[in-house]
Amino acid sequence: MHIVEHDKNTTTVLALLADLFEVGAVYRRPDEIDIALTPRYDRSKCLKFIKDRLKLAGYQFRIDDSSETIILSINPKANQSIPLVNIVLFLLTLLSVYFIPVFFRNLTSDDMGEVFDRTLESLGQGAGLEFAAALISILFVHEMGHFIAGRRRNIVTSWPYFIPAPNIIGTFGAVIKSKSPFWNRRDLIEVGAAGPIAGWIVAFCWLAYGLSQSGYFPVAEFEPTEMAFSLEGESLIMRFLTLNLIGAAPEGYLYRLTEAAFAGWVGLLVTAINMLPIGQLDGGHVIYGLWREKQHILGMIAMALLLLLGFQSQIWWVFAAFGVLFGIKHPPTLQDNLPPQRHAVWMGWIALLILLLSFTPVPFR
Repeated sequence: MHIVEHDKNTTTVLALLADLFEVGAVYRRPDEIDIALTPRYDRSKCLKFIKDRLKLAGYQFRIDDSSETIILSINPKANQSIPLVNIVLFLLTLLSVYFIPVFFRNLTSDDMGEVFDRTLESLGQGAGLEFAAALISILFVHEMGHFIAGRRRNIVTSWPYFIPAPNIIGTFGAVIKSKSPFWNRRDLIEVGAAGPIAGWIVAFCWLAYGLSQSGYFPVAEFEPTEMAFSLEGESLIMRFLTLNLIGAAPEGYLYRLTEAAFAGWVGLLVTAINMLPIGQLDGGHVIYGLWREKQHILGMIAMALLLLLGFQSQIWWVFAAFGVLFGIKHPPTLQDNLPPQRHAVWMGWIALLILLLSFTPVPFR
């Protein structure tokens, strides 16, 4: 064995260890490197954290902790294949987003056999395809924005976990697990803002396309299971696009959106919710990266506004409860005093502009 010259793969591995261990000698063997480690904190906790982190990042490794100095033997080339559970959840979510919204639209009878027959007939006529394609693409691009930005900055994240759900859109969205800290506020802003910016662009395109195919109709023409839209309580971008692509609805008329437009609307709503300046939401990352301690103040203000808006649309009370459950204050990064670079600041401001344009005060009544 001989002391290794740090190539890119080795440097990446060492960066994943630095917050938990002091790195001693580094040696190369044919397909592995051996790294001598001394824990910075509680030994058992450091070992647990690093095992979880390296597994999530796709590394093959062994740890010898029989002596005071821990020896990590690791293949420095990570396996980037997508785990089976992520693939299965994606396919299940694709199925639920395709089937369940159409099922709810046909849920006008207590006879479940009749409802299923109508649902299958609707699916056979093409219902659900456009909505599923639009919403899945929005969620996928959003999460991959986080994933790519995280990998670029050596933040260990999982592949996206899509979550199927029995609700009107067929999903609870998607999440990414993180097993490493944010090194500085630049990384925090980049990872936090990349998802909303990428997903918002896709949602905007679907919304604009869908609205160009939508129209307004008399209230009496709407079926009981259909969603009728007015512009009251809508986001700035929804009002702008609707008025320019469809026009103002006369008295007694409401908007009927195509599947693409509805998916785009959902995408903007979800993006805005994610950009609220609360705790571990994307907005919490961005606001803390820009202004540090002021994030807690802005988070408290956002929580108060959610409580007030809940009297108009009770969905906001649900998200306020999540804020209380998971915490309003964002934790510091490892190098908190290092100011973010200009490009990261611009990303943060663009993400905040998206919040301003997309926030829907009264999404459901």
